[in-house]
Amino acid sequence: MTAAKTEPKPEAVETKVKMPPSSTRPAKEAARRKFTSGARKRTKPSPIKPDIILRLPKRSKGASMQDLEKATGWQAHSIRAGLSGLRKKGIRIDLTRTASGKTFYKAVKE
Repeated sequence: MTAAKTEPKPEAVETKVKMPPSSTRPAKEAARRKFTSGARKRTKPSPIKPDIILRLPKRSKGASMQDLEKATGWQAHSIRAGLSGLRKKGIRIDLTRTASGKTFYKAVKE
């Protein structure tokens, strides 16, 4: 029997790249110039979803569950929880159901 000749495994090659020591000062200066140059576009903040839930039922015809789902992207149980939160804040919200099964919510002024 002859012994199989095995080749030695290659040594691990060190792949670290030596970088010269750097300072963070240029990066900080660039960041400061970025925000103080006036080139930053100011945008109007978007309305938050509880505000949308309050605004839609204030319409004269109210808002259906489908309207609220489309406007917020929430599921029905989340919208009902948001409406409950508005009720706890003292906003009166009436619920009406049509014969076809649609649910409408309407904020009522007291």
